[in-house]
Amino acid sequence: MRVRGCTLGDLPDVIRIERASFGPDSYSVTTFLAHVFRDRKGLIVAEDEDHRIVGYALARVGVRWFGIRRGGITSIAVEPSHRRRGFGQALLTAALEYLRQSEVDEADLEVNVSNRAAQSLYESVGFVQTKMLPHYYGPNRDGVKMILDTRRQMARATSATRSSNG
Repeated sequence: MRVRGCTLGDLPDVIRIERASFGPDSYSVTTFLAHVFRDRKGLIVAEDEDHRIVGYALARVGVRWFGIRRGGITSIAVEPSHRRRGFGQALLTAALEYLRQSEVDEADLEVNVSNRAAQSLYESVGFVQTKMLPHYYGPNRDGVKMILDTRRQMARATSATRSSNG
């Protein structure tokens, strides 16, 4: 497994994975192009052992507002045949590292209320559910807003590293 930044040549694979994962709710090619041209580092891909792109993460960094910089995870998707093999975790870790390097204090995301696997993944790194989003994904398809205090998460990770090294 290899996680790396996305290139323009990777976009067809990213779009293929997006459509396989989200069907009619998929982001458009224009949305991905806008992200690539605005902040290429926020689009990350995962390759399998055959160097095929099998997943992506799209992270965003906002402007600092009242002393707090917010950002978040716009989307993470893994090819159906490669799910439950650690690709999602690796992409999430890389996206959060990008947000930390960008000095994001608080990260958010939205996830379908029925997608318990994704919610568990996000909770495993410290995201907490903060709000229900009725009809966020369409009629009778609710979402959940989740937030991560990246400063607190970084302090926890640093503390754990010190404990294991000392």
